[in-house]
Amino acid sequence: MVIDFRCRPPTDYFLQYFDPPRVAWMAARLGAPNLAPSFLKGSMQLFWEEMDKADIDIGVVLGRNSPAVFMGKPFKEAFIPNEHIAELQAKYPKRLVGFGGIDASNSKHDAVAETVRCVEKLGLKGIFVEPGRQLPSHAADERLNPVYEACISLKIPVVVMSGPYAGADIGASHPVAIDQLATRYPELRIVLGHGAWPWIDETLGVAFKHPNVYVSPDIYLFAPGGARYVDAINGALQDQFLFATAFPLRPLVQTVADCRAFPLRAETAAKFFAGNAKRLLGLQVDGH
Repeated sequence: MVIDFRCRPPTDYFLQYFDPPRVAWMAARLGAPNLAPSFLKGSMQLFWEEMDKADIDIGVVLGRNSPAVFMGKPFKEAFIPNEHIAELQAKYPKRLVGFGGIDASNSKHDAVAETVRCVEKLGLKGIFVEPGRQLPSHAADERLNPVYEACISLKIPVVVMSGPYAGADIGASHPVAIDQLATRYPELRIVLGHGAWPWIDETLGVAFKHPNVYVSPDIYLFAPGGARYVDAINGALQDQFLFATAFPLRPLVQTVADCRAFPLRAETAAKFFAGNAKRLLGLQVDGH
């Protein structure tokens, strides 16, 4: 079984944000010179075929409420409605799991009310926040406390945007904020989307300290220093790493194959590719 903890199906909403030139530039730097046909053609049928060929059973799809940000060059806004995520999950319940995109700034909606609505009305399984772009600040900003407390009450995980594009500069995703957050809320299940790269050692230290912190490095397994993530997956942090492709930034089939080539033991590979995500999501299924 394989669970892709971060994929963006080629629907119109996602295609509006992920334009081929930018995706091609990023993918090539991460060892993927050929983009997925499903992305280039905007085809959901090809997407399912690629999922099947990659042996991916379930994809986790995140909503977004991300304003434009300048990072040496402009990055356009990304607004993926939570209703769209819920529609995808309802239409493909055996293949897709949806997380709501929550605007931490309370500009698009009341963040707490939307978190509750996403779970209780839309049936989504978690939320995604981007404090480095939305506030702009970091994950431990106390303005987010009510949202985190809602997650604890609703018993859902929160994915926090991290990595080099999480804010105007890479300081926005420094793991010290996650350390502070996990200390404040040890019962909150926190997922670091993009693995807080390039702060690899700091991220591993925070995850080692806090078992409620999960690391999803996705494409950054193939960035400089990514082998240190692999060592952690194979060792002390084997229960806290999640596989993801970050499609379309990397093709499904190639990414699964490349990760299968890592020197992982059978038991740690099983946890990385599906076991940890299955536990985090509360899934009882063994396939589709």
